[in-house]
Amino acid sequence: MQIVRINVKSFEINYEEISQDSKYFLLGARGLTSQIVHDEVPPKCDPLGPDNKLILANGILTGSPFPNSARTSVGSKSPLTNGIKEANVGGRPSLMLAKYGIRALVFEDESSELKIVLINEKGIELIPSSEYKGLGNYGLHQILRSKYGENIGIYSIGPAGEHMMLSATVAANDLEGYPSRHAARGGLGAVMGSKGIKAVVIIPTKESKVKMHDLKKFREASTPFAKELADTKKVFSKFGTALSMRIMSEHQGLPTKNFQMGSFDNISNISGEKLHDLVVARGGKKNLACSPYCVIKCSNLVVDENGNHITSSLEYETMCLNGSNLLIDDLDSLAKIDHLCDDIGIDTIEFGGTAGVAMDCGKLSWGDSDSVFTILDKEIRENTEIGKLYGNGVKNIGEKLNAKRVPEIKGQGISAYDPRVFKGMGVTYATSPMGADHTSGAAIIGRVASQNKNYGELTKNDGKFDLSFELQVYTTVLDSMGCCYFIGPSYENMEIVTAAINAMYNLNLTREDVINIGKHILKIELSFNEKAGITKDMDDVPDFLKEEPSEPSGLKFTFTKEELQNFWKKLD
Repeated sequence: MQIVRINVKSFEINYEEISQDSKYFLLGARGLTSQIVHDEVPPKCDPLGPDNKLILANGILTGSPFPNSARTSVGSKSPLTNGIKEANVGGRPSLMLAKYGIRALVFEDESSELKIVLINEKGIELIPSSEYKGLGNYGLHQILRSKYGENIGIYSIGPAGEHMMLSATVAANDLEGYPSRHAARGGLGAVMGSKGIKAVVIIPTKESKVKMHDLKKFREASTPFAKELADTKKVFSKFGTALSMRIMSEHQGLPTKNFQMGSFDNISNISGEKLHDLVVARGGKKNLACSPYCVIKCSNLVVDENGNHITSSLEYETMCLNGSNLLIDDLDSLAKIDHLCDDIGIDTIEFGGTAGVAMDCGKLSWGDSDSVFTILDKEIRENTEIGKLYGNGVKNIGEKLNAKRVPEIKGQGISAYDPRVFKGMGVTYATSPMGADHTSGAAIIGRVASQNKNYGELTKNDGKFDLSFELQVYTTVLDSMGCCYFIGPSYENMEIVTAAINAMYNLNLTREDVINIGKHILKIELSFNEKAGITKDMDDVPDFLKEEPSEPSGLKFTFTKEELQNFWKKLD
């Protein structure tokens, strides 16, 4: 496998082989992006300047038939948090990149000249493409598919990325061809915009360069696991992540009205069950895979009353932050918001949090979906001053409006779980090097890191440091494999991952060796952040979560700052 370094200013391309002796050999996806950022990016640099780097990397197991193993990690210094950042995404391109024998693309320097990167069997070419300026992801992908073929893989940015807005995303096309999958958190689309990269286009290759040492042993580990996942996740496959809407509201931890409440009176209007019925009734699609080798298939495709595509996939975090959080209780409105965010290239979580602060400050009316459409489709798309206010994230608008209630940590908006109720998730938000990111260690209902341990009751502090720490370590491992964390970040599953790696690469790693990969990655992420000024003093939640109870539970966040600052001592 190779690392391909592309200088966006000089158009110079260099190839670096990853040998078994390389320090990168067992680092893929998040592990590789974080290692390169740690080693090569000056911690104090301008995230949108020439010294930052943007890395698109696939995982150690990408190219194999391991379940849910073809995700892309996008890594860089984040313009949103000013710390290290990785966001991962499904879709077509990761597997296609791996088949070319490419583990990572590293974009270096800066450029204001818009271009696409074309990867085919002749090599890699940078093509000036000013004609695509200002295009949304949907229009861009349609043009690129017409020009290069329906089966291509695409990474791209929308207008928000070109404008270098701090909540801009990197889009990847899904298996149906839509630009619906997004590496959304941390504003990495802005970094891609600073490099002048509008899109990376991958033409399908006839033969895969991915090597498998012992396919028989590999299948002994992966096939039973895939069957178990397909069987145990059937409800998830049917209803998708939207199933969490009603569940989280019942547990009184659903962010509602800018985190003032944890339950939504009109939850039945935007529940996962209601979404399922609407999709089926209109002839949309359910049970879709977000990437190759996905066996859980929790994605959906939402159409309007005339059968026209609106969005895919409409997921829990988007529905929560733009639904209950804004008191919008209409599924068609949420689908349109999702479509607009995907087209413009803006993080639905960050945008929903931003709009929530604006509504809380009286700048928008609660439940006013039309104003939300206008902000997205006119203001952000056209880069107006109002658009910049809403396109640069929760922290930015909170500071500009002198807001009382600003749900962000380390510069990133808190996602769709109230940390006053879900205590383990609150610990993850406060301590993760990634900012308030639920995917770093999702300590949600029913999630345990080991079947042999008791992590305490959901709303109590007991056991939550152990739960968050272990989930963060195991999730980091899965991220580095290129795997979706829905397969389960657990001690037990680390044994299955270990067996797969050993069979694929002819190694004799132990489970502890693999777990230590996760610990190593977290250490270098924390080290980079410390040098960048993101210190353990910032491992905390906003004061309002400690002072204001979430209603109707009456719960507050009850870990002290001192306790949180000592969280990572377990890595020593």
